[in-house]
Amino acid sequence: MEDDRIAEKCASADREASIPVLDRFVARLEVSRTYPCPVVSILTFWAGLIALTVVDKVTGTTPVVASRLYAVAWALVVGLELGRDVWVQRHRYASPRWLQALDAAVGHEVTVHALAALIRQHEHELDYVVTRSDLRFEVQAERARRREAARRAEGFRLVEAPVIDAAQVARDEKRRRRARERRAARQGRAPA
Repeated sequence: MEDDRIAEKCASADREASIPVLDRFVARLEVSRTYPCPVVSILTFWAGLIALTVVDKVTGTTPVVASRLYAVAWALVVGLELGRDVWVQRHRYASPRWLQALDAAVGHEVTVHALAALIRQHEHELDYVVTRSDLRFEVQAERARRREAARRAEGFRLVEAPVIDAAQVARDEKRRRRARERRAARQGRAPA
């Protein structure tokens, strides 16, 4: 049993090593929570504006060359993101290569659960082909379920499930019976 688990881990490590880093990066980027939003261009835009403002305040002069370089670099990043979006729209369906990269990027268990959810959703559609966007949404949902389960496990439960100890129940019953006997003896009656 242990040998099988070790062999499986080695095989998955070999498989993961054979997948190019760029493929894993693209797959991880596509299934990230912020994928539809052009994250890189927004972050670079605000970071560049802040940097230009700091340079302007420190030096007292407007950095014309830096502003122009910033505009060109930002336009390049936006162009790359638009190109990626066009490429994803033209290649809608999940290829085996993308599925392997996704498996390596987010983990086998998350991928399997996401595919199982898609199978349950489309079990009556015989001609259904997995699209990248459907799998992306399912991976995001599975990750959200796992995050919620982890947070829930750390949280405080309002009512804990009672733990019933048979010995304690027997002791409590014996104590109650003796208390009834004492009460009955004080009142001058025979115990019931």
